[in-house]
Amino acid sequence: MKLRITIIATTLLLLLQLVGCGNPDIQPLILDPIPWADGEQSLYAVTDIDGNYAGTATFTLDAGAATIDDEAWTLRREVTTQGDQEVVVVEMSAQGLRPSLSTLVRLFGPDRQQVKATYERGQVDMELTTARDVTTFERRNVPSDARDQRTILLLARALPLTEGYATQVTSYLPVADLLERVTIVVEGQETVSVPAGVYPSWHLSLQTADSESEAWIAVDAPHQLVKFIDGRNGGTFELREYSAERE
Repeated sequence: MKLRITIIATTLLLLLQLVGCGNPDIQPLILDPIPWADGEQSLYAVTDIDGNYAGTATFTLDAGAATIDDEAWTLRREVTTQGDQEVVVVEMSAQGLRPSLSTLVRLFGPDRQQVKATYERGQVDMELTTARDVTTFERRNVPSDARDQRTILLLARALPLTEGYATQVTSYLPVADLLERVTIVVEGQETVSVPAGVYPSWHLSLQTADSESEAWIAVDAPHQLVKFIDGRNGGTFELREYSAERE
């Protein structure tokens, strides 16, 4: 009888260990020193879920921001696909990359839509302007640690990435009023070939409650975003050209 109990206990212990293997060990969100330089620009080729060429995306990083007195960064992301254009500008603190202001402009032929979001002490004030030039205002409460969703891939570049590393970040997308908890997990190292060249990279998964995206971050500084697969729409970004700093 004692032997039977021992076997059952050992089996249960093994099962618990196997279940635990599927859960990453979440580390506190701590950023390394910023790896990019003022004026850095990355150009990506964008393909759709079927692998067809869809357009381009350009990410530009500039030191400073209009709404922050201390050290800051401004990210400008311009995506042009199938004739439509989306321009996002996010101002954020250099310490922690917390957002202060974001502006989204979408151009659909002659139509223009804009969403302006101001972040301050756990609140987001949004100004939404439709294609018919009708403006409305909304206010949302968000956790004080929330980052603008459009900066999560940038934030990943400043993480202390190592084998098995995992952390979580609160993400907010003003245009959709979407608040999520994103789990970032380093799946391992892979060598990735993209139009800009061949890069030894960290392979990351970015998991939310209803999607899982993938990103490849160069192992060597300045840790460029080499490739990204959007888990929601299947679109893929591959690095085509890279300039480390303003010429």
